[in-house]
Amino acid sequence: MSKQILNTFLADSSAPATLTVTSGTSGTGIYKLFTEADAIRIVKPRELFSHKGTYGHVLVVAGQEQTMGAALLSSSACLYAGAGLTTVSIPSSGLTALNSSFPELMFLERKALAVARNLDKFTVIAVGPGLGTTTDAKKHLQNLFKHKQPMVIDADALNILGVTPELFKKVPKGSVLTPHMNEFDRLFGKHESWFKRVETARMEARERSIIIVLKNQYTFIIDSSGNVHINLSGGPAMAQGGMGDVLTGLIAAYMAQGYAGIDAAQLACYIHGSSGDQLAKTHYTVTASEVAKHVPILLKSLLK
Repeated sequence: MSKQILNTFLADSSAPATLTVTSGTSGTGIYKLFTEADAIRIVKPRELFSHKGTYGHVLVVAGQEQTMGAALLSSSACLYAGAGLTTVSIPSSGLTALNSSFPELMFLERKALAVARNLDKFTVIAVGPGLGTTTDAKKHLQNLFKHKQPMVIDADALNILGVTPELFKKVPKGSVLTPHMNEFDRLFGKHESWFKRVETARMEARERSIIIVLKNQYTFIIDSSGNVHINLSGGPAMAQGGMGDVLTGLIAAYMAQGYAGIDAAQLACYIHGSSGDQLAKTHYTVTASEVAKHVPILLKSLLK
């Protein structure tokens, strides 16, 4: 792919002229486009003889009194993406909203996060949407990191890490971080171009053994080997609050169902964006809730 075409992905970049992008994640090269064919290859049908325990248990730690919607969006996305069980840890003031909106969700008190054995039953933990950056939020993050299992880290959890370098060092290996441009710069310093952000992400993903989902119009998913998987799905109709909360829930749900972290991240980004694209055919704008609800429809279409 020529630099002229590549610059449609890296519009402000200083990418070298020799940089190439291959189509399909199974191809050679560092930069790879994630395609519908890749999604079809990765997605798994539901097993005939299975039950809720087959598809994992997600814990979503999110929300505060003013941002309870973020927790509901992330946890509902887990349901729509097929997680077998989903528990959400929110302030008790949100219980009425939780029970009236999604009776399928279970509840865990925040103080329970400090007891390690309370976390053992969860397949994967997602943390950050609407969490806030208070002292209590930081303590919750510290307690979760002691568990040392891969998790999905987003939003305010990333903002806490950006001002707490010592805590950032304790992020469990195999975790998926989902920053947008500003959150990325808070974590790793100001960058002059998108390409330089991607290069920093490649280095940090390798050194920390994590996956970084760098969100923008196009999403760059960097694996722990430094490979860059580019997702082109999604569009301006999705430019509304809450979309990242839904994406966090999708990634967590796929990890809980046994997908490798990089496959979960790629599949979630593709399905998230493609759901928005399908809705945008008949909608001027789409809400995060609508995208989440469309996910099982999109998934079913990939399995035909």
